[in-house]
Amino acid sequence: MTAHRGVSDPTAVQGTERDKIFAFRRALMELENRIKVFVNLPLRSLDRIKIQHHMDKIGDIRIIPAE
Repeated sequence: MTAHRGVSDPTAVQGTERDKIFAFRRALMELENRIKVFVNLPLRSLDRIKIQHHMDKIGDIRIIPAE
């Protein structure tokens, strides 16, 4: 079973130092939230199809942190 959803590459951001920091912070928060959601899945009570469904949905999580 696999799932892959990338985040926007924060190193590709052009702009001010603040813009670049914001991009790294957004990427970190997206990854952190996806990991938290995954580790809190009730894996023992889910079959493979449901786990895959949840993993696919987790990849869609996007976070826009407040500046």
